Order: sequence, then C-alpha cells, then structure tokens
Amino acid sequence: MQVYGAASGVDPVGPGDLLDIQVFGEPQMSGQVRVAANGDIRPAFLPAVHAAGKTPGDIEQTLQKDYGTLLRNPLVSVRLLENNSRRITVTGAVPRPGIYAYSGQLRLLDALTLAGGVDPVRASPSIFLLHPAKAEGNAQPSVDTVMETIDTRQLMEHPDLNRLLEPGDVIDVPQQRRVYITGDVLHPGEMPLLPQMTLGKAITIAGGLLPQASHGTIRVLRQSPTSTGRKQLVADIGAIQSNRSPDLPLQAGDIIVVPSSALRASGLEVLDFLSGTGRWRVQQSILNTLP
Repeated sequence: MQVYGAASGVDPVGPGDLLDIQVFGEPQMSGQVRVAANGDIRPAFLPAVHAAGKTPGDIEQTLQKDYGTLLRNPLVSVRLLENNSRRITVTGAVPRPGIYAYSGQLRLLDALTLAGGVDPVRASPSIFLLHPAKAEGNAQPSVDTVMETIDTRQLMEHPDLNRLLEPGDVIDVPQQRRVYITGDVLHPGEMPLLPQMTLGKAITIAGGLLPQASHGTIRVLRQSPTSTGRKQLVADIGAIQSNRSPDLPLQAGDIIVVPSSALRASGLEVLDFLSGTGRWRVQQSILNTLP
C-alpha cells in the first residue's frame, strides 16, 4: 500500500521512526538513527537515549547536553525523516485505500476524507474501527476496546461517533452486501441487502412485477456453501403476496429471476390488438429504456 502524508517535526516520535541527527562539524557523530521498539535510539559515541514521546526539538536539546560531555558547545539538529509510528490504515470500499501518516490530531471523518470518502454505491453504512490491542497492567484487551462498529449515517447527528484516532488504528469500510433481480420487474438490477429482507420486499423495491410476469415460478439462485455452483429455489410470489405461503428470506449474493408468463404475454397482445390502445407496446418501449 502507498503511504500518504509527510513527516512532521512537531509530533512526538515513536518506535520505527527514522531520525536524521547532524552534529555540526562532526560527520563521524552524524547520521540516520531509527527508533527501536522500546523507544530508544543509539546516537554515535553515546549510550542509548529514550526518544519515544519526545519531539525532534526535545531530542535535540537532550543530545546537545549529552554531546557536551565530549565536545565544546556542540550544535545538534534532529529531523524526522520517516513517520512510521503515527499512521492509520484505511481499507475497503474507498477510492484510495492506503496507509496515512498524519500530524497532530486526526478524526474518523478526516481519515475517510483522505481516502476519498466512502463509496456511496459499494460501501456498507457500517464501518469497522480497529484499535491496536493494549493491555493495561494485568487486564486483557476486550472485543469492545479492539474493534468498534460505527454507522456512517449517524456521524453527522452524533459528533461523538467521529472518533479521535490513535496511531495504528485501522478503518475498514466493508463492501455492502447486495442482491440482484432480473427479468419482468419495473427496475431490474442490484440492490442493498436490507435487514430481514425477503423476496416479496425485494420485488416491491424493484417496482413490482410487470403484467406479463409469471406469478408462480420465480427462481432464486443462491451460492451453495458446499460447492462453487448455485442452488435454485422456486417461489410462488402470488401465494406469498396473498399470505398463502411464507415469504422467502434472502441472503447476500442471491439472484432473483422473474420470468415471463407466455399465457399472460399472449393475452396482453390480444388485448392491445382488440383495444387498439397499444398499451402493451408502450409498456415494452418503456421497459427497453430502463437502465
């Protein structure tokens, strides 16, 4: 993944950061030093110095004092070359997933904006915010302290959900679960899988059945958990709509196929011919223009 964002000299450094230490007029004491996992750095000719939690300016003052035991009035500069400790990761259904270095404070909405925003078509409204597991004392991190589920639709109304991020946080924007409907409905295509969604509700959301649609042999193609193929479920939508049969709960990835009834289609053509209204032909032309 690409890393976005520049290193900053105003934030505390942390493990993994790369520092450039320059001692004026002393090239043998100058060079790049990486902050170790325990937060220490090892400058040339000096014992280990704890750097984690200090800004580059703070480290400059410490090194200037320490090198003062070896040199007269040393001039020391410390610059942050790589910001590896202050990073968050954004994955999933966003235009620019990646790792983002940041300076200062960063909130959830700011991080999503850096990644191009949440994809309104592909993204689920519920996103996951994962925090690095941190055990305090003998307490073990719980599920709630490691992962939060946040509904992006509530962010504007509830500012407290716009969490202040911490280094190492991961924002995962999962793909929205969807179902697909094709055949003789007003609006064929894909739609989000809503909670407790059924076949009847999906057909209603799709605008309902067209007059020529079959009411008794609607098929639902469902991915089989035990094979790479799909199994076929057959439903009588007429019986479902008249409460003579239980509705069929849908699952993510279901494909609903609404076939035509040859008898209904023939009857509509005859009615058009006898009435001279062209209602069937108009309906057909509208259907052909739908996306």
